[in-house]
Amino acid sequence: MKILVVGLGLIGGSICKALHTFTEHSVYGCDANPSVARTALEQHVIDGIITNDCGGFDMIVVSLYPEIVRSWVTEHVQSMTAGTIVIDVAGVKVDIPETMGKLCSEYGVHYLSTHPMAGKERFGFDASDENLFQGANFILTPLPDTPKSVTALVKNFAHQIGFRRFVVTTPKLHDRMIAYTSQLAHVVSSAYVKSPVIELESGFSGGSFHDMTRIATMNEDMWTMLFMENRESLLEELDVLLGNLQEYRGALADADEERLYQLIADGRKRKEDNLQRRRNSPSVIELMKEPD
Repeated sequence: MKILVVGLGLIGGSICKALHTFTEHSVYGCDANPSVARTALEQHVIDGIITNDCGGFDMIVVSLYPEIVRSWVTEHVQSMTAGTIVIDVAGVKVDIPETMGKLCSEYGVHYLSTHPMAGKERFGFDASDENLFQGANFILTPLPDTPKSVTALVKNFAHQIGFRRFVVTTPKLHDRMIAYTSQLAHVVSSAYVKSPVIELESGFSGGSFHDMTRIATMNEDMWTMLFMENRESLLEELDVLLGNLQEYRGALADADEERLYQLIADGRKRKEDNLQRRRNSPSVIELMKEPD
């Protein structure tokens, strides 16, 4: 295929590098910062730089922040060739699949919103890595009228660059689950490092501390936008977490050892059950039932 990647940051740059390393597809790049695109070209990560005309591509991967996805696709869809498949890799979906899908269909272009579940604490093209997606999960949120052939082609594209588990779900369920599995963890990590005793942690910390603080070094521009886009689902998960934390605090405040023991045991069991479900889960999962 002839593929255009728009936005050459961590994810977009890694997609270009993975395509260049593991496939025979030709890949072109587009970035708001011309020097980034030139660097990608000089490193032979892309075969050419695209500025405005988006015609002649089999697939266009839009690797931009959610609000910029909307504006970029709206501005460039008229130059796309009918039959082109456009995917975004936005971390939240909200209205993107429906509005962009409807717009693209007017020009004979297929739109499928996706989410590669991979990343790093660092960001930008310099942090991109052709191996970033090896063994990772890939989420697809097709609409009811998305051709199955389009979903299959995008799944195959993701498999070629390293993804090994695929989830097909609705945009709404995607956002609900991402609030729990990703965004909540980032909020907790960011809040956790704000204890005044972090200034004294050197020599006292081990794996637990590093696990909890790893993602506190997140890109505040991107994550502020993601949190605000998905704030209803994130607020819901925060309320659940705060309620659970109050149970632990209550047991400690009351010196209720039996209650604390049971809370810890319940947490261990839920984690072990989840690990068992994960081991038994298939490589392709379909979850199309909307959350209550």
